[in-house]
Amino acid sequence: MPLVLLRGGSRDGESTTVDEHVERLLAASEAPGLIDIYEASDEVAHVAGNDEAAIVFAFVGQEPLPEGADHGIHLHMPHTRGYS
Repeated sequence: MPLVLLRGGSRDGESTTVDEHVERLLAASEAPGLIDIYEASDEVAHVAGNDEAAIVFAFVGQEPLPEGADHGIHLHMPHTRGYS
């Protein structure tokens, strides 16, 4: 599972892993009822604490949360402090 780094939007600087086929990632937005949209780029970046380079997913905008959003996309939920 590739490591990805989110660039821009409300999740700027966060990292996560995704399945190899994922090219578009939906992330919980700070705006109620909306999601941040990130798309894979050709850029890679170093993420502290990781040996492998991360694929940069760039912020491309926001959309209302679609119904049945499970067609080759991955919803990234932010980590809640204090929970593992």
